[in-house]
Amino acid sequence: LEKKTLEKEAFEKQIQPLLVRFCGKCHGKVPKDNDLDLTGFSSAGAILARPRMLSNVAKRVREGDMPPGEEPQPSQAERERLLHWITAALDEEADLRAGDPGPVTLRRLSNTEYDNAIRDLTRVDMKPTQAREFPVDSVGGEGFANVGDAMPVTPELVQRYHQAARDVAARAVLLPQGFRFSHSPDRPTWTAETLKSLRSFHARYAGPNGEPPLKLHLAATLRFRDRFTNGGAAEIAAVATEEQLNATYLTALWKGLHGTAVSSLPTAEVGARMRQWREKAIELEAFEQRRQNAVTKIESDWASSKRVIAAAKVGEGGSETFESTISIRRGELLLLTVLPNENHGADSTVVEWTIREKAGAQRIWSVSDLVPNLMKGNSWVGEDGARWSFLETTSTPKFLTDRRDSISGRTELKSWSLGSEPSVFVNVGEEDLPVWATLPARTFFVHPGPLRPVSVAWTSPLAGELLVSGRVADAHPAGLDGVSFELSHMAAPELGGALSDMGSTSTGRPDPGPHPAPLAFIREKWRAAGTDPAPVLAAIKATQDQLFQGNYMKHAVIAVGNGFPAWEELRRVVASERVEGAARDPVFRLVSLPVQPDAFVVWNRLRLEGGDGRTLVFAEHPELKAAVERACGIKFGYHPLNRPVPKSALVTAAGDELVIDLSKLPAPLHELLELPRFLRADVSLDEASPETAEVQAFLVAATGGGGRLAERVAKPTLGDPQVAKIVHPQVAAEQARSAVEFRALFPPAVLFEPIVPRDAQGSIFLYHREDEPLRRLLLDEPGRVELDRLWGELDFVSEQAFATPRMYEEILQYYRNPNDGARIMFFYVQLQAQQVEQKNEALREAKVNAETTHLEALLAFASRAWRRALTGKETSAILASYRADRAEGIEHARAFRAALTRILSSPWFIYRVEQPAHGSSWQPVSGEELSTRLSFLLWDSIPDDELRAKSARLHEPAIMEGQLRRMLNDGRIRGMAREFGTRWLGVWDFATNHGRNLEQFPEFTPSLSRALAEEPVRFFEDHFRNDRPVAEVLDDDAVMVNEVLASHYGIPDVIGPRWRRIEKVSAYSRGGLLGFGAVLAKTAAATRTSPVKRGAWVVQMLGERLPPVPSDVPPLPETLPEGLSMREITERHRKDPACASCHVRIDPYGMTLEQFDALGRLRPAEDLKSGVARATTRDGVEIEGFVGLRSYLGGPRRQDVLRSLARKLTGYALGRAVQLSDRKLVDELTQTMIDGGRWSEVLLIIVQSEQFRCVRPDTATASAKQGTAS
Repeated sequence: LEKKTLEKEAFEKQIQPLLVRFCGKCHGKVPKDNDLDLTGFSSAGAILARPRMLSNVAKRVREGDMPPGEEPQPSQAERERLLHWITAALDEEADLRAGDPGPVTLRRLSNTEYDNAIRDLTRVDMKPTQAREFPVDSVGGEGFANVGDAMPVTPELVQRYHQAARDVAARAVLLPQGFRFSHSPDRPTWTAETLKSLRSFHARYAGPNGEPPLKLHLAATLRFRDRFTNGGAAEIAAVATEEQLNATYLTALWKGLHGTAVSSLPTAEVGARMRQWREKAIELEAFEQRRQNAVTKIESDWASSKRVIAAAKVGEGGSETFESTISIRRGELLLLTVLPNENHGADSTVVEWTIREKAGAQRIWSVSDLVPNLMKGNSWVGEDGARWSFLETTSTPKFLTDRRDSISGRTELKSWSLGSEPSVFVNVGEEDLPVWATLPARTFFVHPGPLRPVSVAWTSPLAGELLVSGRVADAHPAGLDGVSFELSHMAAPELGGALSDMGSTSTGRPDPGPHPAPLAFIREKWRAAGTDPAPVLAAIKATQDQLFQGNYMKHAVIAVGNGFPAWEELRRVVASERVEGAARDPVFRLVSLPVQPDAFVVWNRLRLEGGDGRTLVFAEHPELKAAVERACGIKFGYHPLNRPVPKSALVTAAGDELVIDLSKLPAPLHELLELPRFLRADVSLDEASPETAEVQAFLVAATGGGGRLAERVAKPTLGDPQVAKIVHPQVAAEQARSAVEFRALFPPAVLFEPIVPRDAQGSIFLYHREDEPLRRLLLDEPGRVELDRLWGELDFVSEQAFATPRMYEEILQYYRNPNDGARIMFFYVQLQAQQVEQKNEALREAKVNAETTHLEALLAFASRAWRRALTGKETSAILASYRADRAEGIEHARAFRAALTRILSSPWFIYRVEQPAHGSSWQPVSGEELSTRLSFLLWDSIPDDELRAKSARLHEPAIMEGQLRRMLNDGRIRGMAREFGTRWLGVWDFATNHGRNLEQFPEFTPSLSRALAEEPVRFFEDHFRNDRPVAEVLDDDAVMVNEVLASHYGIPDVIGPRWRRIEKVSAYSRGGLLGFGAVLAKTAAATRTSPVKRGAWVVQMLGERLPPVPSDVPPLPETLPEGLSMREITERHRKDPACASCHVRIDPYGMTLEQFDALGRLRPAEDLKSGVARATTRDGVEIEGFVGLRSYLGGPRRQDVLRSLARKLTGYALGRAVQLSDRKLVDELTQTMIDGGRWSEVLLIIVQSEQFRCVRPDTATASAKQGTAS
């Protein structure tokens, strides 16, 4: 302070007298204005201790505001002397202090910083400060919420921090390796999230039903076969990359299809089998063609040929009769249709229908004759050629094809349906049956569903006149709304034959069976194909239908939760098979089909298993062995041709049926059987049988009903695709090979897509994994590891294995009831006991093994949360608190969450702690502290892993620049866009504090409010991420809008919620900071515009300060007086001398924005009076409207706006008010912006400045209270 310009004499003799003479009246020892005494400074040093105040004095004197116009004025020379001294003194002071980091009070995290930090730590946007209703942050410094002096920490706030930490810890989800976080504290939600991740993984590789992406990959093997043939694995990998295909799957398909077909049978037999298969395939092709012709005929003529004869609505519990004479031709149809009223489920309906021939033989046909013949098929043809059918009739008919031979164990109750609830219930017995209503003997209920009418069709075998009569009755005791019916004549003779051809699929479809060498067959198709995969796909699909159970999504998902596979292989070829049946009664039948000379079937270890008893092998129990031998007349261990067989085996000739009747056993032996149970035997062909022999074996011990497998084996049927074909042991492997290879390469699904069984409540295992084909065909090693990890997490997180024993016992007890059908399921459930225990024990072991990984992850989490490496003492303290809880008996998860809560409640997380410099001058902060400063500047959040890894070298300019550019293009830059951009504009809280009168503006909807609040954030985010020139915030000819905001702005052709940048928007008076609707609405009054508020906002953007509004100045009226415009009201207000000095600066800017209404919309030109948006600024520039004001701010006042922006950006970056020592930094930033500098250049200047990189020592921080000015 010894410079000439600061000499005591210069201040005391030249400057102090001027201040006393011209300022003392208002700013003397008893100040009248702003409590500022300009006469009391005794020296230059004293006044320079308040540089911001001194800078403001100079500005007001320069602009002519001081002294006020009515007071004595200094001469021009005196004015220049005062301004020169102040400027020179401040410049020299700024030089002396340049680079000083300044005083920064210890800062806690702001609410936004806290929420963002939790988000980035947990990867879940929990927003705990909103959930716990933290008090709103105050602003300080240059108007931002990251200033320590404006961040009080009250006891109440400390309590909220603890509550928020507990909330976050409650959402920690422990995993087999480490932990993650959820938005919910509930385990079901954690499980659902894990399931979602697993399903997302599945969806990357398979379709909605678990099917592989066969079509695309098969097409690639055809299109690129030359490249693959010549280039091998390298070309396959290249094509997979080019076409975005799965390289693993493409390789598997290529190898499987391009390989050499190996015959599975001797040549002569292959030829014979091929001929048989081709003959049946030709027959099937003709059948399908005939059926397709029938479908085409029905689709074209069904609706047009319909003639309604009788129709009526049957009320609930009522009935309606009908009678009519009809002239009919041979092959035409009569159709009786029952449909629901009001499109909901219909009541059960009894149909009585008689058709009488009026001449000739006077034959009679009755629907009651249909009942005993229903199980012969749908349709059924009588001896005279009349045909009855059950159909669903929507737009065109569909046959009811799904038949059940018993319901609830009652074999006299049958049903037909079409893939849903039964549509027809049939009582074939001689007595009435109680269902939900009484179903009379030898009749049926028709039961249509919503939008699913059910019809009984009769095809006429004659031409002539018929008398048709009958009755339709609603039979449901608590019905919905009755039914309606129609009796129709389908007057087209060809329809009957077409319907017959279409319906024959259920009974007469030829079945050639699978190709004898299915993979070789597909290879032939593939080699013959061009580039169109359709023929090959069709062949693969047809073969899949032959070799796999076709009801994967329909039936299998019901039972997977109790141990059944999701899909079954059909037409298996084996050397030996465990054959089983459900033994309810002590009468067993051993059946093998077909009859074959010189072939013998070995039934080894015939036994009873399951139920409550131990395994009972008949041959190992002397008394039972003798009883069986007496009952069937065959001895165990005996071969009819005296060939060697096991002593525990019975041997029958192929095609024989062996009946074992043990019903007359003595009571003790009968009790030993403990029926019902499984009856099982290991069945194979005698090795001396011909090598061409093959049989299907059945153990028939059930009489039908009450069990999925029991129903199937109740009636032995040769060719049953679900029953394995047992062949000679020496040829079994060869015969099975091609089918095995086909199944391996072309599974219909590669995974069980639902994961959760359909009947979850009745399942032992809630999650079913079946994905071996996925692992083998589509996943590389990292993919298999990821899949196993996801399943491991599902088991671990859901803890389902802990609940499984209870589910197992409950289901076991449910099936342990007198109903035989339920008992059969009981046997299958029993088989899962070992798996239940294994899963339970495995989970317990996994939980214990994971504890160490949880603690390791907890320490890593603490280091990230505290934004630095932990010391040894801190590590020990964290672990000690956990172990103390465990020592008190607290289980691992609770102790873990308690430790996590302590980490998040620590001052090291809540505060941005920095170590002061050592010595007497400022020093660089540590690398970790600098990385924290950088991340909170750009992201309003904690450093990520990459920034932390580079923190030790962050003081190196190149490293700092690289990280800054990376972080600018990261989505987290939204933090700075919101906290800096919207606070600078003054619209940070617009969404919740917009001030609009909703009664006055009902069009101001929540979606519009959100869009207006979001626009500035999107604008700055776009500028940051695309590194646009900073000065474009003034006049960028573009906006960021979605459909809602574009409509508000009148910008056409913007559809949908996606935000996008629209260029060339000046025509809509948008673009740059003046065009934000949120700014224009926020600076309006509740029901009208406010030129004063808008003008004051522009003044702030220019960096100018306005004095507080005098307390005695009345506000402008909310509602305009009649006959006065807003401009007239404002001009009248400005004539008040007490208001004029400020309003002459404010009002011109506000008036130019009068072309926008109170919602920020552009007013129609016809609604604006001429000149309403025209004004003259205090410096004499005439401007008009949005374009004029934008040109003014971007022209003569460009430097002022950019300097103001530079000040704000500096204050935001440093977390304090700008001070005199920052003047050079602000000057450099301003000039860089003027020269077209981009955001990266401007921010790089800041982050490489001493102010940003350094910290004061303790003594300087405590003592230096510097003023602020630039």
